[in-house]
Amino acid sequence: MQFRIFLILLFCFTVSLGSEESPVYSAAMAKKDITGPSVGVMFWGYAREDQTGVGIHTRQFARSLVIREQASKKLLAYVTAEVGGIPFEIQRDVVKRLQTELDPGFGYGNVLINASHTHSGPAGHFHYSEVSFYSKEFYSESYAVLRDGIFESIKEAYSKLKPAELAIGKTFVSEAGINRSLSAYLANPESERKQYSDNIDREMVQLSVSVAGVPIGLVNWYGVHPTNITFDNRLISSDNKGIASILSESEAKKQGLNDFVAIFAQANEGDVSPNLNLNNTGPGKDIYDSSFIIGKRQFLASQEILKSSGKRLSGGISFTQRFIDMSKHPVSKEFSETGKTETTCPSAYGYAFAAGSTEEGGGHFLFHEGMTNKNRRFYIDWIAKFMLQSPSEELRECQNPKAVLFPMGETKPIPSLPQILPYGLVLVGDLTILVMPHEVTTMSSRRLKKEVLSVLKDKTSEIVLSGLTNDFSGYITTPEEYGTQNYEGGHTLHGPQSLNALRQEFHQMSIELKNGSPQTSPTILPLDLSAKVHPLKIPSADSVSTKPQNIIQPSEESYKKGEVVSCRVASANPNVGYPKVASYLWVEVSDKSTWKPIRSDADFDTKFFYQKRGFWARAEESVDLTWETSADTKPGEYRLVHEGIYLGADGVRSPYRIECPSFRIEGGI
Repeated sequence: MQFRIFLILLFCFTVSLGSEESPVYSAAMAKKDITGPSVGVMFWGYAREDQTGVGIHTRQFARSLVIREQASKKLLAYVTAEVGGIPFEIQRDVVKRLQTELDPGFGYGNVLINASHTHSGPAGHFHYSEVSFYSKEFYSESYAVLRDGIFESIKEAYSKLKPAELAIGKTFVSEAGINRSLSAYLANPESERKQYSDNIDREMVQLSVSVAGVPIGLVNWYGVHPTNITFDNRLISSDNKGIASILSESEAKKQGLNDFVAIFAQANEGDVSPNLNLNNTGPGKDIYDSSFIIGKRQFLASQEILKSSGKRLSGGISFTQRFIDMSKHPVSKEFSETGKTETTCPSAYGYAFAAGSTEEGGGHFLFHEGMTNKNRRFYIDWIAKFMLQSPSEELRECQNPKAVLFPMGETKPIPSLPQILPYGLVLVGDLTILVMPHEVTTMSSRRLKKEVLSVLKDKTSEIVLSGLTNDFSGYITTPEEYGTQNYEGGHTLHGPQSLNALRQEFHQMSIELKNGSPQTSPTILPLDLSAKVHPLKIPSADSVSTKPQNIIQPSEESYKKGEVVSCRVASANPNVGYPKVASYLWVEVSDKSTWKPIRSDADFDTKFFYQKRGFWARAEESVDLTWETSADTKPGEYRLVHEGIYLGADGVRSPYRIECPSFRIEGGI
């Protein structure tokens, strides 16, 4: 009898141990370069036509995580692309290729393409461009680079899938953000505000991925704007989120993990600025230093989570998704907070949108935050009418108290902004991801998460919001915040019921997941504008020149650690070689009889600036190459190198390489 009990106990223990060790998921990660044209293209984010590129601070990447549940074979692809916003057209094209070339299990509900929201990347990839304030150009070539880079990163990760362990951890990020719209936040009920210890969410939630006990990457969610690098900048940069990724991947390489991929995803950053002084300046000595500091603080928080054991995920993958026409979506009285059914509105920019965020440098001088219908100016309305058209009285009433400036959703024959938008809810074990195309304020995010948790309850323990995902459509503010008409309210496109509409829809999606009846077949789809866009040629891509070979201003013979190394050389316009040039700038170190690259224009401590001096045929084209050394730079012999492609008079594109004179790095300053 005792022997039988022993066998039963041994069997139960063995089954328990085996089920614990048997991987629930397969996973893999990958990244691809998606850098846009570096010269002459307006940047996306600040809506300033004078902010066009002249070089690179850091390159742009798409980083992907692909997960497959072993039992059901369900898939999830999560991508963060270092761009300001992702148009739905990118998701549509990527999903179509994934379904036909890789796996029909991919779809709109489980391919999540998040934008890091850097404001220092080239625009030109949105189909809604003819009446856009972010960029009126569409460049098919850079659109293809972005689309294909995202696809290839998912494809590579999918091809490398291996049994993996997923662990969730979290920590607080120290001094990496501040509420830039405090007056709007304080308009929320005091009783609600007292439920939270802070006016922003300082918690980072991280999913760490390991294969056979070895970390291969991570994805974390923390909401903060990548706007340390301001509208004065004209270099492509992934800003603080990108720097956090670079630091994380660099640290992994020191440990021999050369393929480690670190995704610092965007979350609920709507009212969170990294410029801690609240005057468009951050904690550093300049915009690049501030970007590094805020990026490093996110990196350090991530490392803290990575080094902890975390909580291992063990549940399956489930998801639900829907497209909603936000121009006229009914909001039931259970959610409208007015006691009756309300509706959302066709999209419209308000006066306060044009004012910009005061704390981030502001906008047009005619406007200021807080302008409502009571502050309308006849001359502004008259100018706006001739720039676009006047809003209907119905739209003014629906959007009240917003002073409507541009009625983007009422233009004919089609709206000037997308009205049908993608939303979704994903469960990976007990991690819940809210998916939406908006910039969501702190309190709006809290209300949405609370709505989901009220349904899922013990089915989930960790919940994150993935904003700016699968499309871009302005902000989401609480009705109270909307009423103040700060910048975020002026940029809440679909009116005061926007958040309540989403509370209603995420409540319903939560029920679908709880009951195991997810919606994955769309009943409506966004407009397809592929045939309506007018692609332009990348600026100066066909500039003819002779082969660049001159060194105009050489490096010094020696530098101390911490000094900035520079060299100016002749060049062709960088766009001539786009997108085939892997790096326009290399830092090489002498190693015995060979030179080895140790830095490129993908690193945060290098920069290159292109310029064209003089007039017409006598104009001098050159690039300034710079490398900011540090206390960690090893003494030795180095050189800066410029590579590019030039277009000769014979119509042939040829590569060229210019090596600056070598220099020595000596002791610190």
